[in-house]
Amino acid sequence: MAIKNNKKLIKLKLGNIGANGDTVATIDSETISVFGGIPGEVVLAEITEQKKTKRKRKKTFATVKQIVNSSRYRIKTPCNFYGFCTGCNWQHINYEYQLYLKQKLLHDELLKYFNKVKIKNIIRSENQFHYRNHGRFTIRRNGQIGFTNKVTKKFVGIDKCLIMNNKVNNHIQKLESEAGETTQMSIRVGVNTDSFLIQPKLNNSKIKTNTGQKYYYEEIKNQKFQISSPSFFQVNSDQISKMTEIILSLIEGIDKNLLVDAYAGVGTFGIMLNKKFKKIVGIEQSYSAVIDAKSNIKYLDNYEMIIGNSEEIISAIKPKIDLLILDPSRKGCDEKLIQNLILEPVKNIIYISCDPKTLARDLSMLTQNCIYEIRSINPIDLFPNTHHVESISLLTLKNN
Repeated sequence: MAIKNNKKLIKLKLGNIGANGDTVATIDSETISVFGGIPGEVVLAEITEQKKTKRKRKKTFATVKQIVNSSRYRIKTPCNFYGFCTGCNWQHINYEYQLYLKQKLLHDELLKYFNKVKIKNIIRSENQFHYRNHGRFTIRRNGQIGFTNKVTKKFVGIDKCLIMNNKVNNHIQKLESEAGETTQMSIRVGVNTDSFLIQPKLNNSKIKTNTGQKYYYEEIKNQKFQISSPSFFQVNSDQISKMTEIILSLIEGIDKNLLVDAYAGVGTFGIMLNKKFKKIVGIEQSYSAVIDAKSNIKYLDNYEMIIGNSEEIISAIKPKIDLLILDPSRKGCDEKLIQNLILEPVKNIIYISCDPKTLARDLSMLTQNCIYEIRSINPIDLFPNTHHVESISLLTLKNN
């Protein structure tokens, strides 16, 4: 690598969006990520080298500092901390073009496995800012709240975050300079309720808000959800309703005797669909999420929640399943589960994904030997001003 000085600016022609959402460029035959760029731009960028460790190889990054030839999709960023905290890596991009790029990211990953891909138009988010119901923050010793820059690894103090719901920002302001007894802090709020959760519990007598709650409540379409600190829940509460509407449109013509919701979390989608199915079984490994789910379904006679591995539990009931919902984490489905679904197929699968790469991999395995066919792929934007994209895919058993 020819460049050693971290402060040196170098002229770069920016290529496409890479896997981490940044543009890519080439220096001395090495492809690097460039934060703050848009494909096709020419920029002056600062080079940062992350040293090799036992776990990670040496990496070179760049950050845009000056624009030589600007993209027509570049906009002025409204956040004072943009480029410092590196969380909103697409805040400088026009929202309509963000949607185009997200659809392209999904399409390009699928093309690595499939000759032809048809994807529905991405569903936009009504709110491009103030949509997140959950924030995880770094705390400095003096109690300052902020984030860690992903490139430089330096701490960046903030007094608000534009993609956080304003309820989260209100708690940040109440806790600023008073949370020095911890190094990490999670703030979760009910967008449609007055409930909130701040972890860990803070003992500073100067703090004028409650902390240390075990759970909080959110409400979606008149359904109330208890959510514990370790439990997963979608960060964009407003888009959960739209996700449910997509699923309902996809399953109109299928039998509705048994729905199995694997990776069920606190029971979100099974609960949202409970009136459509005679019987629902939710499967979840997380103990805290199962406790939440059992509280959330206590008034539902048709919902059973089971703690355990999806691949083992599904095997016992597979032939009777009319619809299987898969909503795994970013790493995708467990390979054993995929193989079981290939050997003993179910009639219909809804695959909810937050990562195009693992989605493409898993869909490729499920469709091998023409066992399942992809009927629909529906992207939806849950994460405006970032490169992340959610999608909901329907697969059906061939000759079902």
